[in-house]
Amino acid sequence: MQISIEQKDGVEKILNVTIPSEEIQSQVESKINEYGKQVQLKGFRRGRVPKKLLIQRFGPQARQEVLGDLMNEAIKKAVEENELALAGNPEVQEVNDLDDGGFSFVAKLETFPEIPEIDFSSITIEKDVAEVTEKDVDDMLKKLQKQRQEWKDSAGKIANGDLVTLQYSAQAGEEAIPAEGTEKMIALLGESPIPDALKAALIGLKKGEKGEVAVAFDEDFAVKDLAGKEVTFNFEVENVKKAKLPKVDEAFVKAFGIESGKEEDLRKDIRANLERELKNALELQTRNAILAELRHQCSDMTLPESMIQQEAAALAQQATERARQMGMADMEPLPAEQFRDQAIERLMNALIIGDIARKEKVQVDYTRVREKVNEIAETFENPAQIVELYYNNPDLMSGVENTIMESQVIELIADKVKTKENKKTFADILSPEK
Repeated sequence: MQISIEQKDGVEKILNVTIPSEEIQSQVESKINEYGKQVQLKGFRRGRVPKKLLIQRFGPQARQEVLGDLMNEAIKKAVEENELALAGNPEVQEVNDLDDGGFSFVAKLETFPEIPEIDFSSITIEKDVAEVTEKDVDDMLKKLQKQRQEWKDSAGKIANGDLVTLQYSAQAGEEAIPAEGTEKMIALLGESPIPDALKAALIGLKKGEKGEVAVAFDEDFAVKDLAGKEVTFNFEVENVKKAKLPKVDEAFVKAFGIESGKEEDLRKDIRANLERELKNALELQTRNAILAELRHQCSDMTLPESMIQQEAAALAQQATERARQMGMADMEPLPAEQFRDQAIERLMNALIIGDIARKEKVQVDYTRVREKVNEIAETFENPAQIVELYYNNPDLMSGVENTIMESQVIELIADKVKTKENKKTFADILSPEK
């Protein structure tokens, strides 16, 4: 048996195999002899069928079975002798029966890419740092109050934060909006995305007062007939409601699960939650920054196309299922190509992290695995049942273990790279749009 491997681009290799006729024939004869011991043909006792008849009846089948075994043997031998790490199943591209009774075939092999050595000390990562302040706690307490605020009709002047109901009509050139009569619009000043010019025209007016103002509406304005248009906007204030925030009293505090009913305990709870959110957000930023730099360091690495296609297809299926679970039952399957870039990024992350874990001999910390499972379980109604579900499902546990392994590797790298700290506020990190 002659075996040769030809290196193609990146991770692709071409395997050429030629099997001599004598090797094939000897195994075919052995296979025929096995048939002779097992088969029973009409007119002949078991084991007494003439060999000529066996060859006539089972020769082609025996040759195909032998060739299949020899092809598998050749591929296995080539992989072992060349220490290849296959990323997918070999793809046989060409088979030939030779004139002398021999056989040859060509197969494409895709291997895992070789991960380059990375000098972590040469990497600089920008890292945001922030802390939770009393103002952040105040702001969150105010949000909790607003969640339970009451709206009271008001005859006073409109101010920022008021809920205003308008009757309006608009003129965009020759177009009247609506075509006849008026339409109703409700806006929470300071939060609803109405144009600044309209907001300014409303401030200071009272219920029943009218106004006219030139307004340019954004392309994505919620009212389709007004979106993207410059209009003369005529309106009348139909109603004004002002918010009445609840007092932070014992009943209010207990409504958030604080049994003592004390504001100071609610504030401690708020701070703890904000600090946890901030910690998670900063860790995620650091993770993403490190992974981005690792991918950059390995930018010349070629990924097996079969792996990319498989990962992209899995991502497309997951996205389609999520959309259907959210009510889009008739949604067509999303195309895998749409997720190609995301698939490449995920595969590079996994391969690089796995390679570093092996080189650095990182072992999964099962204490952290248990803590992570408990953390996930606490978000459900019956935590004990969820913990049991995870520990009885190898796929779920594998996902958690991979997450913890990645975290351990990221932490190891974070200790080795240089960091440039950027001081930020809690709002910068958790509400960057502001």
